[in-house]
Amino acid sequence: MLDWHHNNEEMNASVVDLGIDEEQVDVNVDVNLNVDGENSLDGSNEDECENDDEGEDSLDDRNDDDGEKHDDDEDSDFVPDESNQVNDDEADMRDYILLTENNDGEEMEVEMDEPMLDNDNFDNDEIRDSDCPFYIGQVFGTKIELKLMVKEHAVNTKRDIRVVKDDDDRVRAICKDPDLHKCPWVLLLSFHKASGSWIIRTWVNEHSCLQSRKIYSCTTTFLSKKLGEQIQENPKIPVRAVQEQFQTRFDQKISMMKAFRAKTIAMEQLHGDFSSQYGKLRDYVDELIRSNPGTTVKLEVEAATDPTSPVRKFKRIYVCLGSLKQGYTAIGRELLGLDGAFLKGPFPGQLLTAVGLDPNNGIYPLAYAIVEAETMLSWSWFLQCLADDLDLGIKSNYTFISDRQKGIIPALQKVFPCAEHRFCLRHILENMKQQYKGKIYKDTLWKLAKDTTVVHFQKDMDALKEVNSEAHLWLSKIPPQHWSRSHFFSAISDVLLNNMCEVLNSKLLDGRDKPIITMLEFVREYLTRRIVNVLRVIDKSKGLLTPYATKLMESIKRDANRYTAKWNGGDHYQVSSAQGSQYVVNMGTRTCACRSWEITGLPCRHAVAAIRCMSQFGEEHGSPESYADHVYRMERWKQVYSHKVYPINRMSEWSKSQVPTVIVPPAYHKPIDRPKNARKRSRVELEEGTKAGGSKAGKTMTCGKCKKKGHNRRSCKGQEQPG
Repeated sequence: MLDWHHNNEEMNASVVDLGIDEEQVDVNVDVNLNVDGENSLDGSNEDECENDDEGEDSLDDRNDDDGEKHDDDEDSDFVPDESNQVNDDEADMRDYILLTENNDGEEMEVEMDEPMLDNDNFDNDEIRDSDCPFYIGQVFGTKIELKLMVKEHAVNTKRDIRVVKDDDDRVRAICKDPDLHKCPWVLLLSFHKASGSWIIRTWVNEHSCLQSRKIYSCTTTFLSKKLGEQIQENPKIPVRAVQEQFQTRFDQKISMMKAFRAKTIAMEQLHGDFSSQYGKLRDYVDELIRSNPGTTVKLEVEAATDPTSPVRKFKRIYVCLGSLKQGYTAIGRELLGLDGAFLKGPFPGQLLTAVGLDPNNGIYPLAYAIVEAETMLSWSWFLQCLADDLDLGIKSNYTFISDRQKGIIPALQKVFPCAEHRFCLRHILENMKQQYKGKIYKDTLWKLAKDTTVVHFQKDMDALKEVNSEAHLWLSKIPPQHWSRSHFFSAISDVLLNNMCEVLNSKLLDGRDKPIITMLEFVREYLTRRIVNVLRVIDKSKGLLTPYATKLMESIKRDANRYTAKWNGGDHYQVSSAQGSQYVVNMGTRTCACRSWEITGLPCRHAVAAIRCMSQFGEEHGSPESYADHVYRMERWKQVYSHKVYPINRMSEWSKSQVPTVIVPPAYHKPIDRPKNARKRSRVELEEGTKAGGSKAGKTMTCGKCKKKGHNRRSCKGQEQPG
């Protein structure tokens, strides 16, 4: 119950506007808040708190000496005794004498009485300092709001302001002078239980200390809050830029490590904690399936040693969006690239991807998964999930291309024993360069890979044997059906490199250091953007074939000018060139002896020459583009990208999963070092970069003065050679 005591005499302190109705209180009153012995706020009490600042040390010494707790210390609230009322002058004199005694003779400065303020015309903005966010009577909803404002004020003014008292009833902030001189700046708040808010009772905005460029309040947590919005707009902002921005903005010394930690905290606040997101995986799965019909998500956890335990460790997750599944099936090209990439976060894992080629020869991601490592078990699980989604049997002759990772080779042999498995030629070339260096070996390998007939392949292998029998023996150990077009089946693609997966990995690089749900959303959002971007290109494209196929056909038609065709009266044509090459083209089966038409799905230069010959004999024929496989048609391209990826709601809107178990992250210790984002280069790549001048590592320096090796001109101790 609030007791209000009206007194029309002159007040010694300012009347504080506490949001009380003017009808309840007269214009000039002495306000005493008394809630059953709780906080009180009046002018005399404010003077008491201000004077106590001068005698803080002596009061504390007195309390320590007698061992008793004094109710009239610097932060206690003065509750007037209703049975023994005294006027304001007597109260001020009593407080002054008491404080003088407590200071043990220490000199005190008595402040003049504050002018009486009219409650009707009271405006805090008129008496507050324009450069300071505080004023008497200011109300805060929580202490967190207050402390944040104190820290910001300390950083802005370059003062070492700290909160030295923080309990349920009071909060006190002072300026800690590093030279141990008493700085008069003080801020005192008390809790008003009736309104549930914190109110400034005392505030002295004076400093006797000097400004500093090293402020206690300028912590990484404080800096991270100032960086939040910018991180959301530009998550890739360099740490050096963060450091320079903070130093310019706050005029403080900010180390690189502090800037790095501030950015890390801001990223965690933006994307969520790495560990906590594992517990929301089931909710994310339900939301993803709800928003994208036909989506397949398989989530696996480690088997618990205690079946009654509600905790399960994360193991794997597989995602194949329903729209991508429909779009990939519409392509009609049985080719998939497989690859894995390391995760960059604090928990181990690999991001596995399966990528196809669309009608314009662009990447078309089909499925992705997060597994514990690239092992035979994890790859077998991933491939089996693909087989279930694409309805592929064990006898499927699908075509896969990947590197020669140890886990993926036996996994493909287990799940798809009849499939064609191509090896990425770049990895074979890197392995070859470790033993056989030189341009001749590189050119020979590429020539062998591009050969489309077995006859040409065998001829080039014999030529390699004559150059280096050991290199021939080394290459012969790799079956040609894994890397040469001469032994490829018909997959309507002659790709030799797994560039499709490399391109996707480069696009997902920035997401591989995020928490697991944020990472999965990064992939989904990229797929959404890619479909939209391709649709824009489709709207601008015209013609029978896609832009890629049209450009390729133009080159093929130019090469066909060097060939002449002879018709046998049926479906066969004999096509030859002035250089002596000769091939047979079957227009009925749409094949050529060079096998290029069969492998790529596009008419080769020999077939184009035969098509032109058909017009000379009045045979019905169309343009060479009409003989291309339907995979390259514009209609097929539009059909593939007619399937859209749908957005999902924010995390707070997800429905709670009914599964009783809770998923926790896998066990892992964070390594001591800054995480690496760049892919590890092979030894061959490093050597090539050194030769190209990219690095001096491993180079033997030649001095420009003495012409000797092992040092440079700057460190040379000899004399420059004459002439």
